Amino acid sequence: MSRFTASLPVRVLSLLCVIAPLSASAQTSAPATSAAQPAASQNSATPATKIPRVTTTVVVQGKVEEYLPDAVTVGSLDGAPVAELPLSAGVITRDLLDDQGARLLTDVVKNDASVGEDYAPVGYYGDYQIRGYTLDQNTGFLVNGLTVVGQQNVPLENKQSVEILKGISSLESGMASGGGLINYETKRPQTVEALDAATDQRGSSYGAVDLGHLFGSRKQVGARVNLAGERMMSYVVNDNGWRAVGAGAVDWKITPKAILKGDFEYQHADQRSVCGYQLLGQETAADGTPAEPLVPDITRLYPSTMLGEQSWQKPNVFDTTNSNARFDYDLSAHWKAFAAASYSHSLRDDNVVYAYGCGYGANETECAQNPGPGQSPEYLYAPDGSYDAFDWREPGVLLINAQAEAILTGHVKMGAVTHDLTGGGELFRMSVQEPGFYTYANPSTALVTDGPVYDYVGSENIYQPVQAFPMESPVQSAGPRRLYEDNHQASAVVQDRIHLPGHIQLFAGGRADSMRDQNYSKTATNPCTASITPGATNDPCPVGSFLALPASNNKLIWLPQYAVTFNPIPSLTLYGNYGVLLSLAPEASWFTDNGNQFLSPYFTRQTEVGAKFEPGQKILLTTAFYHMRAPFFYPKVIQAPDSFCKADVFNAPGDLCFESSGHDTHDGIEVNAQGKLTSWLRVNASAAATRAISTETGTTAFDNKQVLNVPHLRTALFADILVLKSHGLHLLPGWGYTGRKEATRDDAVNVSGYNLFNLGARYTPGGEQGHVTFRIFADNITDKRYWKDTGANYGDTFIHLGAPTTVRLSAHYTF
Repeated sequence: MSRFTASLPVRVLSLLCVIAPLSASAQTSAPATSAAQPAASQNSATPATKIPRVTTTVVVQGKVEEYLPDAVTVGSLDGAPVAELPLSAGVITRDLLDDQGARLLTDVVKNDASVGEDYAPVGYYGDYQIRGYTLDQNTGFLVNGLTVVGQQNVPLENKQSVEILKGISSLESGMASGGGLINYETKRPQTVEALDAATDQRGSSYGAVDLGHLFGSRKQVGARVNLAGERMMSYVVNDNGWRAVGAGAVDWKITPKAILKGDFEYQHADQRSVCGYQLLGQETAADGTPAEPLVPDITRLYPSTMLGEQSWQKPNVFDTTNSNARFDYDLSAHWKAFAAASYSHSLRDDNVVYAYGCGYGANETECAQNPGPGQSPEYLYAPDGSYDAFDWREPGVLLINAQAEAILTGHVKMGAVTHDLTGGGELFRMSVQEPGFYTYANPSTALVTDGPVYDYVGSENIYQPVQAFPMESPVQSAGPRRLYEDNHQASAVVQDRIHLPGHIQLFAGGRADSMRDQNYSKTATNPCTASITPGATNDPCPVGSFLALPASNNKLIWLPQYAVTFNPIPSLTLYGNYGVLLSLAPEASWFTDNGNQFLSPYFTRQTEVGAKFEPGQKILLTTAFYHMRAPFFYPKVIQAPDSFCKADVFNAPGDLCFESSGHDTHDGIEVNAQGKLTSWLRVNASAAATRAISTETGTTAFDNKQVLNVPHLRTALFADILVLKSHGLHLLPGWGYTGRKEATRDDAVNVSGYNLFNLGARYTPGGEQGHVTFRIFADNITDKRYWKDTGANYGDTFIHLGAPTTVRLSAHYTF
């Protein structure tokens, strides 16, 4: 943290001397208030007496002092009141993040039952799902309503809230994840000087400063800086890491009608990645019938174990930047316009000892790719728990998202009917660069691999101590970095929100999207042959070389969105909606014939009805029923070339080809409650029941089955209980339940459901107006051992152990 303290004011340095002993005895994160409270109190110890309405991105102009913010942008480009929005959304407020000591999105999403992990290893970025659909890493995450690269752990230090849009909003995003969006709202400039120090029972150390000031005779310019550093002592042995964050925000009220806002954040993170477990393969019967695999015995496994851990293993390294700017201008009393742009850049080095399969060295006689009698599949662990360890290195993975949009909104009255009109356009570009394959311009060498390094180093057993193996010799290097995916979009947006007599509103609109999607993966490009003469040479192409001729997918599509709302009483909104969304398809599993190919974009369709009830402006109750349908993606056994694996990449009958086949249909209900039940009790609660079924997949065993990693029921509850006559003491209990999850696509294997209990406390000496607040929060207080997810990463099924008991302590001081 010394790199940050040199530029702090003298009084901040003095405070560090006071807080340091406190953090050594274990204190954790900062007090909090709702995103809708006055800016000056956001980092004070004042209790959150108001909870923001469940919403998406809040348009902030100056201080927001209402209980419920009345303007949003994500899901409603015209800034419609939240109570009138025909969609389902949730918000995790700053105070909740602080009370729970949240550092990662994994810590955040446990507060919403509609969101789950879908392959989120320790030390790596996480995949997540909303309503059972996996979020696309390139389009499913936003900062201030603008898309950022998802393959990063977005820092939370400069965030005021995390907002979750559930389901489809094609107006907001022409291309996004079908399940929804996760948006991070940044803190806006204000006069603030605050310091945080935190630790946990394993000795982690954390420090952060939050400095802001308003300038000018009318306070028309504001600036805010957030700096943080953390040394992470992981519960996994030899998986400690560190990170550093720097973020800034500027607001400039140029005139009473014009406001310019800008944000920038940078994070460096350095930590090893922890590999998940696979299922244990079982012997194939004499008649060739494969036996169902087994879940490893969790009573013999420990969350502290890093599978395959080796002393020479390098950490993952992440360097990410996200920046955005927005200009708002009031054209008249009824017409407004804004323009916004963003740039997101993520550069990472992937390094992990990959614990995968068993056919290469571990009990090789028991495992085979095409198992015969007495053998099990080599893409699973051996029946006794043996597995193969591989050195996986993928350096220099570069992802870039760039977006720009301009929107005009206006209000027109036509007799008894009024129209809120919205129109505008957007440009978007996404590119993915990874270590690539040989081309005519980049011929192979003996020590350069075809793509990432993936080299066998030894075999181990999940129930035995980790063994030491030497690194491969000679040491391999990854192939040259090359463009794998390049996506360009230009779109036009229109919407008419019609106010009719009888408290009825109609929403009609959509997005015309012109997309050019170019796929440069090896199986999508054209093989180089001797009959082709690249460049100026007439030499035959090297064996196995490819030309950089991408497979293009160009589309001009219309993405409609229609909705209706009805307010029988002012505090109750009933709504229904229908929408269509375009999404980027996943990348094919590396072990399939078309491995690493990005499949063509696909459509998700949704129908939803819901209700929102807000009694007394103190609590918001919502419910939604939805029906959604998207294609089903999986590695399919094929006997001959098809439209996904053509003859030039098909190897042999019985091969696996990653395909889009059949439907993935989700029907569900969500119930949420957020706000104050009484003067001494505040709750954040949700429940989600989901029926997620795969149909017409082309594999009979997978039809009409609950899809992987989607529980039938999930609940989440967090409470803030004021201890009466305690002068600033709050108890913070929490509970979550996750039902059984399927671990194979035929539903023959699953992991058990589980309950998790959390407990914390917040104390402000001398009452709620004090300058210092202490917190303690413990996750999983019963030290429950459980499988937290069974996500299918690139087609492989991995299961991950949940975290053991973790106790966080913190102190927060405001000057």
